[in-house]
Amino acid sequence: MIFNIDTTSSVPIYAQIVEQVKYALAAGILRPGDPLPSLRETASSLRVNPLTVSKAYRQLEADGIVITDHGRGSFISAESPELGDEFRRESLNRVVDRMIVQAYHLGASPKEIRIVVKDRLNELLVQEENDHGE
Repeated sequence: MIFNIDTTSSVPIYAQIVEQVKYALAAGILRPGDPLPSLRETASSLRVNPLTVSKAYRQLEADGIVITDHGRGSFISAESPELGDEFRRESLNRVVDRMIVQAYHLGASPKEIRIVVKDRLNELLVQEENDHGE
């Protein structure tokens, strides 16, 4: 797994790492038993202090997402798929919330928002069917 950090973000680097692991888990990129890159490897590739990466991995361990086997490394825990589903739902809610706020600022009514979302979903489903039918 390759982490991407934004040093200009107000989100601390360790929190960005935590969010990226949760996202990868929710998206199915990471699965139970998968190893995380070593602390040193991650710190070196990101050019950050190893203590920053250690803090992220400790947070993931405290959240039940990662199990650390000293001497072997850190691995995605067996219970993490539930956390992945929870994170996916929370992420989806944040995306929808942003969309609703932006639509509200455009002056859209709740009914108009529902119609546009329904129409877009239908268009995407038709496109998906066409892509798989070829």
